[in-house]
Amino acid sequence: MKCPKCGGEQEQGDECLSCGIYFQKYKKLQEEKEALTQKNRNGNRKDGWLGMLLISGLMLGTVAVFLSLDKKESIEVVSFAIEKSMIGEDSIRSRLDRSHPPKNIIETARNATVFIQTEWGASGAGFIVDSDCRVITNRHVVDFNVSRRIEDAISSSLFIEILATRQNELRVRISYLVYEYRLNVAEYGKNSPRSEELKVEIEELKSEFDDLPEIIRKEIEKKLMRENEKYRLSSIRVSLVDDSEYTVKQITISDKYDLATFRLSGVDCPFLTTEDPQYLAQGTSLFTIGNPSGLKYTVTSGIFSGFQSEDGETFLQTDAPINPGNSGGPLITEEGKVVGINTMVLRDAQNIGFAIPVTAIQDAF
Repeated sequence: MKCPKCGGEQEQGDECLSCGIYFQKYKKLQEEKEALTQKNRNGNRKDGWLGMLLISGLMLGTVAVFLSLDKKESIEVVSFAIEKSMIGEDSIRSRLDRSHPPKNIIETARNATVFIQTEWGASGAGFIVDSDCRVITNRHVVDFNVSRRIEDAISSSLFIEILATRQNELRVRISYLVYEYRLNVAEYGKNSPRSEELKVEIEELKSEFDDLPEIIRKEIEKKLMRENEKYRLSSIRVSLVDDSEYTVKQITISDKYDLATFRLSGVDCPFLTTEDPQYLAQGTSLFTIGNPSGLKYTVTSGIFSGFQSEDGETFLQTDAPINPGNSGGPLITEEGKVVGINTMVLRDAQNIGFAIPVTAIQDAF
């Protein structure tokens, strides 16, 4: 299958993996252009005059350009003008340029970054990768993954605190019962009914103490399974820098990478272009755009520290702060090119963050 726009070839699919167009949508647009052209050529005098007026209006601002372009390039410019006229007032790019006009390249990238909130309280970032409003983010931001959440809970400091509190409560209870047991034995003997009851209760509490980590794990698992059933079909809320909001239900999850993608219900979105990170030199300046702790559209900076491998995957390491809420946001160069998708930080360390190389996107979807 050959893309009619960029010429890229692929075996199947509704969307071009190279330039991101939808084949049917592009075909329809071309048919509309052809119909408009034929109408101008073959219509009656009135229609022909109106058609020529439309084309003249679209071409008025590009006459000087045509003088220096060949025929093929001139046709492409006319096509672009017609496409922009069809978009009109619905252009998200134009709306954001009016409300938040970028003063530099980083702010241009900011306008193509989104803020994501889920019904279960998670938040993160994402970024738009084409004019059809396709967004890339982390899978863990938008997917309520029970297994991963259980493991995260077990390895968290909160789990250790809960375990320690429950263990101390059991120790106090056991110590009290042992003291009562000794008093009862001294007065009534080991075989008295109360002594037997106390002995059984003490053994049960000791067994519970030994099994406490697994008991708490099962409690967490049971709670998260209930939440998974609740949020399994939930939607996410996505907002742009002008606080406009979109509700998204259809999300594509990658099985191979911590990546997910979805589309906003809009047209002509601002988007970020990518750059292969293999050409990055250590010490290159990098920037993150995200929403750490709910602080929307915060920009942080650092350098490219190098490549690191973990479980067969390669990550970009940076000292640019990546905090909760930055996950899924873009890691960009000074030129505004995306080289990575911010995904995690090294625990018990300061400003050591990791990003998935942007080249993984094509492999993931």
